[in-house]
Amino acid sequence: PAQALASLQVEAGLRVELPELFEDRFTARCAFHAPAMGVEFGRVRLKEMSSLWGSCSPRGDLSFNRRLLDAPPEVLDYVVVHELAHLRWRGHGRRFWDLVARHCPEASARRRWLRSHGPALLRGELPGGAAADAEDAQVRGGFARQGEIEASGLGVGPAAV
Repeated sequence: PAQALASLQVEAGLRVELPELFEDRFTARCAFHAPAMGVEFGRVRLKEMSSLWGSCSPRGDLSFNRRLLDAPPEVLDYVVVHELAHLRWRGHGRRFWDLVARHCPEASARRRWLRSHGPALLRGELPGGAAADAEDAQVRGGFARQGEIEASGLGVGPAAV
């Protein structure tokens, strides 16, 4: 979808930036997950990144790789939850992964999908083939909502470690 739109943009001579067209999709996903996770985020940006899927600034601003537009929506949601979890826990310790798993129970399958198909996505190639389709079916196992988060012992905001 992103590749087709980008080429259409060039052919039509449009001056609309791709990030402006799709940032609201990422902002909407952040706005959906943030309240349940007990975090608040700043600005959301869509960027061309060579090796990262997302990043979280100390101020709470979130950036996402525009290549995620070509990934299954469930993978995009996983990356959103992952970056939102950094608003509470800066590193990748046990508490961080517990928070991610609480809000994305299929996180392991989605991480495997990114490991398997990520290099092709970063090159701008859509993943495909029978193996990818079978793996995609596993990734698309609905996004379960887990209710309220226990806040005891958890810091809130970008400075929480």
